Amino acid sequence: MNTEDKILNASIVLFSQKGFNAVTTKEIAKKAGVSEMTLFRHFESKQNLFEKAFDKFVFSPKFRALYDGLEWDLERDLNKICSSYQDTLYRNQKIILMHFKNDELNPDFDATLFNFPNEFRKLLGYYFEEMKNRGAIRENPETLAMSFLATNFGLFITSLVMNKLTYETDIQVCIATCVKIFAKGITC
Repeated sequence: MNTEDKILNASIVLFSQKGFNAVTTKEIAKKAGVSEMTLFRHFESKQNLFEKAFDKFVFSPKFRALYDGLEWDLERDLNKICSSYQDTLYRNQKIILMHFKNDELNPDFDATLFNFPNEFRKLLGYYFEEMKNRGAIRENPETLAMSFLATNFGLFITSLVMNKLTYETDIQVCIATCVKIFAKGITC
């Protein structure tokens, strides 16, 4: 791992634990195993470091590829979609925590963070629109997309906050149950 990556990784950990204002560049440098001078050779300011860390670790899911691979079987597809979404959130939980602990930051970060759920909501909307055209569901596709997104994000936050679900097993049971209830509620 190169020096810049060490600094970025250390900053993500510290920002997500303490928040932007509580972390010093000295702490970040120490955690990364570099001098503070080295940190500033790579990043012009703490704000710049935060922005770069956020950019580097921002979500990179492949939901368009997932969408192309759907079978048009409501429950099966929603299970795939939900599992992929939960996996993406799980892999990026430090970034999510970092955002929640850094509300004093530039509002432009909101746009970056919320780009992912907005894209996901659009793809869900397309999926539900097609399922409605096929006669499989009866509800408004946009409302369904927003409801499914909210349910999934709520599941993630609940598991994160309660820290009681183990990602390997319990989350899959919750996903299957949520999807089954959701699918039964919207089918014709």
